[in-house]
Amino acid sequence: MPDLNEFTHKGLRKNAVSTRGVVFQGIAASAPAGAAVATMTGAAVFALGSLPLTAIVAFIVVALNAYIINRISVHVAGAGGYYDYVKMGYGKHVSAYTGWSYIIYQVTSLGFIGLSISVFVPALLSNVFNINLPSYTWLPLLGGTVLFGYLISVLGVKGSLKYASIMASLEIAVVVFIGLWLIISRPDLNTVSVFTPKYASGGFSGVMLGVLFMYTAFSGFGTSTPLGEETKNAKKSIAKGIILTMIVLGIFFVFASYAFTVAWGVDNMASYGNALVPGISLSYTDIGVWAAILITVFYINSILTDMVAFTNSSSRVLYAMANDDIFPKSISKVHKKYLTPHVASLVMALGSFGVAAVATELMGGFNAFLFTGVAGTLGSILVHMMANASLPKILKDKKVKIGFLNMIITVVAILILVFVFYGSFISISPPVLIAAYVFVAWMILGFIYIEYKNRKGGSWRTNSVAEGEK
Repeated sequence: MPDLNEFTHKGLRKNAVSTRGVVFQGIAASAPAGAAVATMTGAAVFALGSLPLTAIVAFIVVALNAYIINRISVHVAGAGGYYDYVKMGYGKHVSAYTGWSYIIYQVTSLGFIGLSISVFVPALLSNVFNINLPSYTWLPLLGGTVLFGYLISVLGVKGSLKYASIMASLEIAVVVFIGLWLIISRPDLNTVSVFTPKYASGGFSGVMLGVLFMYTAFSGFGTSTPLGEETKNAKKSIAKGIILTMIVLGIFFVFASYAFTVAWGVDNMASYGNALVPGISLSYTDIGVWAAILITVFYINSILTDMVAFTNSSSRVLYAMANDDIFPKSISKVHKKYLTPHVASLVMALGSFGVAAVATELMGGFNAFLFTGVAGTLGSILVHMMANASLPKILKDKKVKIGFLNMIITVVAILILVFVFYGSFISISPPVLIAAYVFVAWMILGFIYIEYKNRKGGSWRTNSVAEGEK
C-alpha cells in the first residue's frame, strides 16, 4: 500500500498520458462489459424491444456533448476537467457549483460501481452457477472493490491507464465475440424493427425514458478531462481523445444492445429488464457454461477497471478544487514517489464506501444500486449542462467566432439533458425519487457552503488550470 506520509505540494506527473491513455480512461470509466451484460436493464424497462433505438438516441446525445467538450478542450486543459472548463467561462464562483455537483456525481458513481460487484456478483453466482455466498459477503466485496480502485490509481497514472487499456480492450473483445455468436447462430432472429419505437412502453416516450438509464452507460466518456495536467499536448490530445472515446462506445453499445435484444426476444424484453444479469444468463442458455464463465470474469474485470478510472478522475477534480481553497488545502497533497493526488483519492474512496454501505443497510442492495446510479447520473447531467453552457463564453473570451452550429448544438444538448434530468423527478420508483431528493439537498448544502466561502474571501485562487493554459 502506498506510504500516505510521502507527499509534497508538487504538481502531478507531467507528460505521463498519451492520446491512447485519454481514450481508454474514458472507455474504461464506462465499464463497457458491465453495462452491456447488466446495467442496460434499466433502459430496457422502458425501451423494451426498442432498446437498440434507445442506444442510438443516447449515442446522439453523447455525441452532441462530446462535440462541445472537444471544442472547449482545444482552449482549456487542467486537473479540474469540467470544473476548469466552467471556471474559464464564468469564473471560480460559478465553477465551484460545477465541482460540487461533480463530487456527488463521482462519489455516488464510485458507490454504484462497488455495488455492481457487492450486489450482483453473489446474486449471479447463486442464480446462474448455484454457488451461494454468506449474506454478509457484500461488505468485504464492496470494500475490496473500492480499495482496488484506490490502490491502482494511487500507484501512478501511467500504470493505471496501461492496466485500463489492456483490460478494456479485452472486455470489449469478449462481449463482441459473445454478441456475434448469438446473432450469427440464430439468423432468423435478426430484425431492423428494434430500431423503431414499435416495442417501447408508450412508444417514443419509452425510448426517451430509457435514455435516462442508457446515458449512465456512456457517462464515463468525459472522465479523461481531468487528466489535463498529466497529458502530453493536453489540449489536442484530450480534444481528440473525447471524440474517439465517444465513437468507440457508441458503436459498441448499439451493437451490444442489438445482439442481446434479438437473442433474448424482442417480445420478451419485459423479463430482460427485470433480470439480474441477462447478458450472462443468455450466454449460459444459448452458448454454454464456458461462455457464462468467460463473460462473468470480464464483467467483474469491467467493474474493477471502472473503479480505477473513476478514482483517477474524481481524485483530480477534488485535488484541483482543494488547490483553489474550496476544500482544505491538505486534500491537494501529491504523493512524493507516484505524483498522484493520494489524499483526494482516499477521501473519494472513503466517501463512496460510506454512501454505498449506508444505502445498502437502509434500503437493501438492489435499491442502493438504483439510488447511487440515479444520483450519479443527475450529478453528471448537471455538470455536463454547466460545462456545455461555457462553450460560447469561452469562445467569446478567446475572440473566436462562436458560430451558428456551436450555438445550436449547445442549446440542443442542454435541452435534451434538461429533459433527461427532469425524468428522474417524475419517476414513481422510491430509490429514484430518494436519489433526486438527496441530490437537491446536496446542491442546497453546496449553495450554503460556497456562498459562505465566497463571502469569507481569503485565498481563493482565480486560476488553477494546468501550467501553460493560463
